[in-house]
Amino acid sequence: MSGHPVAVAMGRLVPPTRYRHPGDVIRLIAGSILLLVSLVASAAAAHWLLGPDAAAGGIAFGPASDVLTGVVQVACVAAAALVVAATLWHRRYRLLLGLAAGAVVAAGVTVAILLLLGDRHPAALTGNLAHGSWLASAAFPGPALIAGAVAVIVAASPWLSRPWRRAAWITLLLVVVVRLVTGTVLPMELLLAFATGLTLGAAVLVAFGVPDRRIGAGQIAEALRAAGLPAESARTADVVSKGARPFAAAAADGRRWFIKALGSDQRDADLLYRAYRAVRLRNVGDTRPAATLFQAVEHQALVGVMAQRAGVLVPGVDRVVKAGDTALLVMDWVDGSSLEQLPAEQITDDLLIRLWTEADKLHKAEIAHRSLRGANVIVNQIGLPVIADFSFSELSATRRQKDLDVAELLASLATLVGEDRAVSAAVKVLGAKGVAPAVPLLQPLALSAGTRRAVKQDGLLTRTRSAAAAASGLDSPELVRVQRVRPRHLLVIAALVGVYYVLLPQLAKVGNPLPVLESAQWAWVLVAIAFSALTYLASAIGLLGGVSVRVPFWPTVLTQGASSYINRISPANVGGMALNVRFLQKAGVEPTAGVAAVGVNSLAGALVHLVLLVIFFAWAGRGGASKAFHLPSSSVLLAVLAAVAAVIGIVIATRQGRNFAARKVLPPLRSSLASLRRVARSPVRLTLLFGGSALVTLAYVGGMVASVEAFGGGASIAKIGAVYMAAAVVATATPTPGGVGGFEAAAIAGLTGIGISSGAAVSAVVIYRLATYWLPVPPGWLSWRLLQRLDYV
Repeated sequence: MSGHPVAVAMGRLVPPTRYRHPGDVIRLIAGSILLLVSLVASAAAAHWLLGPDAAAGGIAFGPASDVLTGVVQVACVAAAALVVAATLWHRRYRLLLGLAAGAVVAAGVTVAILLLLGDRHPAALTGNLAHGSWLASAAFPGPALIAGAVAVIVAASPWLSRPWRRAAWITLLLVVVVRLVTGTVLPMELLLAFATGLTLGAAVLVAFGVPDRRIGAGQIAEALRAAGLPAESARTADVVSKGARPFAAAAADGRRWFIKALGSDQRDADLLYRAYRAVRLRNVGDTRPAATLFQAVEHQALVGVMAQRAGVLVPGVDRVVKAGDTALLVMDWVDGSSLEQLPAEQITDDLLIRLWTEADKLHKAEIAHRSLRGANVIVNQIGLPVIADFSFSELSATRRQKDLDVAELLASLATLVGEDRAVSAAVKVLGAKGVAPAVPLLQPLALSAGTRRAVKQDGLLTRTRSAAAAASGLDSPELVRVQRVRPRHLLVIAALVGVYYVLLPQLAKVGNPLPVLESAQWAWVLVAIAFSALTYLASAIGLLGGVSVRVPFWPTVLTQGASSYINRISPANVGGMALNVRFLQKAGVEPTAGVAAVGVNSLAGALVHLVLLVIFFAWAGRGGASKAFHLPSSSVLLAVLAAVAAVIGIVIATRQGRNFAARKVLPPLRSSLASLRRVARSPVRLTLLFGGSALVTLAYVGGMVASVEAFGGGASIAKIGAVYMAAAVVATATPTPGGVGGFEAAAIAGLTGIGISSGAAVSAVVIYRLATYWLPVPPGWLSWRLLQRLDYV
């Protein structure tokens, strides 16, 4: 609430009479998600949703259908003429241009989507569309025009009154119902048209803005007078107020108030911000938003009153005022400057200690500010710090929320006075024990955007964390993980998904495998999924066989599910192995024993796989194996083995090679062999270890057999098993998570080599990988979250 001016951004794309409403961004995101889901569903089941087998409802086209279609055609033309006439009458040329552009683009995109997905309609629908009507054929208005109409209604909504908006949507709904009743459009076409129109209409609003009809200074003064405050005037306050529009009001007797005005745009912005943080971050103290805008303002007022009652220096809350759809939080004006705008020489150690004292009082009252930074601290005329802006505050605060406050204030003060003075003042008030929990939270994503930008100075945040750790007596604090989803993980997943729709058909020299997938025998698909689930039970059994202490079984199973999720974004199962080690340590296994248990489990898995590889190849016979993978002759194999042995011998003969083997190869191998010897002393543990490992591999073989049978089979279990065993070896050598790409190429080549058609081979591999690789991801993520919540990892 200082009087310092705020810089205005140059180069506005939106005129001063317009602004970007956060609700339009929400609609753009929602429309994009709906469009994406509709596209995926249409691509996966085009034959049933858009093709000849699609459900085309409605009555047989006759006189009644002709009349209904004709009325709809007239109504559409009249509505378009009304829109053009109204915008021209009011001289809204820019609006008309935007509406036309949105409608044309939405219609064009819809036509392109339907062409890409295929335009083979059911026979009944094709017959209905061939009939004539009053103004054109029965195909008018089609999905493209409906998409354009949705875009126009969405883009024009800010300029329409509520009755006109309601009338527009009801008219469009009637048009859609008539088209469905007359059997002239498919439901999926309508869904694609609606999603496209919603997305493009919202995009127009986001790009060009909406008319600024928010409450102004004059209306605020009137609302204050109506509420009993003698406000003579009001003006926009030159302060930064996050999540609200700031105003200042004054009375004739000199009294002044600070007003935070919150409308639907602030409400939508808050929802969007919280949704983003919920997707991106975790364990950062976020809570659900208030049910309504007025409840959010009332919560801020309540927190201010409670803080004042606890003796914290805060702006006094006067009242909450309703002004139409806007809520006004009226507070006493505080003369002074924000801490971040104060000259550095005026920020004394005494001021810092006083500020930490106020923060400590706030926390002792079980209140978390949740944006405790220099911009939200006002230094009044007598040099005392006043804590302001409780937009994100919480009553009954958790320990984590308070620690985040401490981390936020430490980082913010470090940008103003340096890390040493900021930490020193904090320790003097809170003590080392009060600062220590905040040290792992001194990381960019745990801080507010403003503080994060301020600490971008070279190494400032790292130095602050080191100074706080030293003052708290911590050696090397481990940072708390607050990032839920990393952008690179999304890119990896998107790239892996692309393999199935681009790479696999090219490898097998076939077209789109989706039509073949539609003919799958889904009972066998369920069997493949059951075998996939069995692998997690078997993996848990194998892991338990490698430890000497008692570990709970079902949490171990959950850990294997969580490992499958972690392994989707880490090559060579490194992430899953680390998670297993962490789980065993939390379960009471010594760290070295936990690492050894995971190592011996991996060694047992490799040995079992090698044995089963020999068994399946012998069972399939030389003819089956050679057809699948074109095995070389015995002399060639011996020559290759001799060459490999010679290379190893040459490497070991060098000093660098011996040092590498001594440091990197021999220690883990010796550890695994020693663990294996210890396991061998117990027949039960040995059985669990090797039995679980064998069951994992055999379950995967069963999943591959079931996937092949889902498309008619055509090969023996021995041959399919041999194909899987060889493809798994290739996947292990592929430097991608789960061996994606390498496994698919080897499996398709192997299946086609044993006599399965290319289309069926690709489809079988897709089903197998869906059952064993992709479908376990959501349950794996849930297992990961449950393990964290129950403190198993």
